[in-house]
Amino acid sequence: MSSTEYQVDRRELQFVINESLEAGKLCELPDFSEFDEEIFSMIINEASTFSEQVLAPLNENGDRQGCRIADGSVVTPDGFADAWKQLGEGGWLSMNMPVEYGGQGLPEVISIIGKETQMAANQGFTIGASLTSGAANLIYTFGSEEQKIEFCQKMFSGEWSGSMCLTEPQAGSAVGDVTTSATRQEDGHYLIKGTKQFITNGDHDMADNIIHLLLARTSDAPAGTKGISLFIVPKIRKDGSPNDVKVLSLEHKMGINGSPTCLLSFGDNADCHGYLLKAENLGMAQMFQLMNEARLLVGLQGLAGAGAAVQNAWAYAKERTQGSSAVNPGEKAAIVEFPDVRRMLMQMKAVTEGLRALMYTTAWYSDMAHHGPEDSREKYQDLLDLHIPVCKAFGTDQGFDVARIGIQVLGGVGFTQDFPLEQNARDQKIASIYEGTNGIQALDLVGRKFSTKKGQLLKVLENELGWFDQHTPSGELAGWVAEWENYRALIQESINNLKNIGETQGKDGYILYAVNMLDLLGDVLCCFYLLKQAQTAQTKWETLLAGVASEEQLLEENEEAQFYWNKLRTTEFYVWSILPRALSNAKTIKNANLAPLKACL
Repeated sequence: MSSTEYQVDRRELQFVINESLEAGKLCELPDFSEFDEEIFSMIINEASTFSEQVLAPLNENGDRQGCRIADGSVVTPDGFADAWKQLGEGGWLSMNMPVEYGGQGLPEVISIIGKETQMAANQGFTIGASLTSGAANLIYTFGSEEQKIEFCQKMFSGEWSGSMCLTEPQAGSAVGDVTTSATRQEDGHYLIKGTKQFITNGDHDMADNIIHLLLARTSDAPAGTKGISLFIVPKIRKDGSPNDVKVLSLEHKMGINGSPTCLLSFGDNADCHGYLLKAENLGMAQMFQLMNEARLLVGLQGLAGAGAAVQNAWAYAKERTQGSSAVNPGEKAAIVEFPDVRRMLMQMKAVTEGLRALMYTTAWYSDMAHHGPEDSREKYQDLLDLHIPVCKAFGTDQGFDVARIGIQVLGGVGFTQDFPLEQNARDQKIASIYEGTNGIQALDLVGRKFSTKKGQLLKVLENELGWFDQHTPSGELAGWVAEWENYRALIQESINNLKNIGETQGKDGYILYAVNMLDLLGDVLCCFYLLKQAQTAQTKWETLLAGVASEEQLLEENEEAQFYWNKLRTTEFYVWSILPRALSNAKTIKNANLAPLKACL
């Protein structure tokens, strides 16, 4: 494989989905009874092929060519419109959408296979697809029967696309500051007037219509977030006439250049029709439903970028020769032989697989929260709510860092456009900023989730982290788990230290090191889910080893054995060489230094 070619690690996905998470057991639930493990395996293969053959070849040109405005509309890079058509026809937009409007009704843990592979292949293209699914899902959840019939099926199929219009030039993360107005008309529709900024896929030439979901205020709405309503604002009205929506400009960005990020004006001619979603002043409550889905997806952007970076760096390290080989005397050494390169590659691999374990498990929690037995749904919803900010923030920060390390592995050529890692890093950076900056995710975790239901979410997590109390590890895994248990205790110790700061220094002191708390939790959780995977891998490895004379013989002859061996080595590295980062974060929290609050800025 070339270091510039993208190929999905199908074996890794099969292991995570079918062997570790045992997703086939979801088929015992009534909502998923029509599926089985064989279908899940088939989806892994088909999703991988679509991403490799359709999306990956468009990635570089999408970045280089970018989007442009012609005759008042956005023109996307060559090939994007055809790829969008194939995306819709292949059912990739509707994997986890309800079947009554053309969705496939798959579990979320299977749906994210398509999302991860597509984003790894082409982030600029795929980001807009996720917004279409999210917007359609909001209409399905809160819309009238007439609205569902009019919009859902066409959005599920990709005939129409969707966007989310939240941000305004004067109101970034402070959604309560939006000023876009909505004035009710006698026939029931509203006239929308205002400007929205940073709108992903706000205009393009890939679909026949664009359905904007827009936050606005009605004339008598209360102040702040309580007075926000959500409206459906189509680019083309039901009668085929254009709505009063105008593209003012495209953002010139650091990355994701294949994705049109628009500044949109609504109602310049006082004729922009919007249609209320359910009722007035429910906009923020409705948006919160989308946020879990959207924030997991953005975290997945970090995972996907990391996965592609690992692959690029690993392939290059095997191709690039330098100096004399210690393994094959008389030949040049591939740089993969060098200890420091191996360390960097192992860090990339361990972090990436840890993120995948975290996010796929979170998707599984989502499935259990929405489709599992009634008496366990609250437990899984609590776990989901606690994991989401960690997935989004830790996932995007770590994904970007994996790309950084990958560039270092490549050396000078990594800094050039001849290899995909420089684009990978540029495309990834936005993920730590949008859908709530990572600082906001830390505030959500520490300021809201820790205290929700009088601390119930943390109690549920503590029970979940007690998994090895009932599943006793053996062999080398026992030592790894014993070491991890020290960090498990560090979670509660650090939370207590945060509370102590808050009691003496107030709210600002309490949240000052929220990011450190989130990062600490991210490492402990990623390691936990890798350890669970390692227990599965250890069992498979020992079964294979029982039939041969030695480890060396088995590793030389059996690719399956190599896979399980590497899974164990990756977990070992995370425990001893990555997890110690949590000690630094815990020490920072304990030190409770208030210099940032005292400095004259």
